[in-house]
Amino acid sequence: MNSSMNATHRQAAEDSPVKSEDGFTLIELLVVLATAAVLTAVLLPALAGTKPNTPAYQCLNNEKQLLLGWQMYAADNNDLLPPNDYPWTTAYWTYGNKSQLKNWVVGTMEQPLDSINPSELTSANSLLSPYVTNSSVYHCPADNYIDPNTHKLHVRSYSMNSAVGTLWWTYFNFGNPALGAPVQGGWLPGVAYNAQQQTWLTYGKLSSFTRPGPANTFVFMDENPYTINDGAFEAAAAAAPGATYLIDYASGRHGKADVLSFADGHVIVHQWLDSRTYTPIQPGMGGNPPPLQSPDDPDCLYLAPLTSAPR
Repeated sequence: MNSSMNATHRQAAEDSPVKSEDGFTLIELLVVLATAAVLTAVLLPALAGTKPNTPAYQCLNNEKQLLLGWQMYAADNNDLLPPNDYPWTTAYWTYGNKSQLKNWVVGTMEQPLDSINPSELTSANSLLSPYVTNSSVYHCPADNYIDPNTHKLHVRSYSMNSAVGTLWWTYFNFGNPALGAPVQGGWLPGVAYNAQQQTWLTYGKLSSFTRPGPANTFVFMDENPYTINDGAFEAAAAAAPGATYLIDYASGRHGKADVLSFADGHVIVHQWLDSRTYTPIQPGMGGNPPPLQSPDDPDCLYLAPLTSAPR
């Protein structure tokens, strides 16, 4: 009798869906399904209308990971956003005291050795690196530009809105404003760079996106390889008929479109209307002052109110 009961219990255990030596327990399976549901809920709105396994789809996923890392950094640092004022001509590998070169990402694509060194993206001084540990996330899969100085791809394709982030480099060079103060947004007026500008808002905390609001302020965008240098995307917040400017240029690499991510967490693919938006005349920054786009560039009129708002 006991032998028969033991055999029955063994058979029941072998047939049970709750636990198996070679599979998942029921709890583990539920955790996997719940995690998949959360990821689907987060990514589906951004990926809607974008075919899987395309560069645009992968680029959306890259920017979503960067944005989540950016939000987690703020959560771990009393709401402060990571720095976004890396010196655009200063090569990370040559700077003597690298401990001072902290930024959301270090390195400038303007310097050849920085542009081919993925280890800088995940170094301790790239402050999103604990949250975004894979250096390939920083490179758009559609970015096939071969730098003539290195004959290689750039390791980074994305930049952050120059109105977003805090100061690090400026503090150590000039001592004022204070470490952790909001970026200065010197290009926001759309004319010659002015580090003292007080016309446009800048955002040093996750809670500071009051105007135009987190759903209407872009954070990351894939930048044109001709103008990408530091980690900031310089865009004019001032744009009006007769006065539209480009400082840094969009990439246009997704069928004349780009991926933009926003402070509230959503990510989109935006189609540009004017080819000048993603066609810089020559490598480097747009100019000082930047060239006036005439006739008016409608993409500047679209991007400006997503960059900042009047104080």
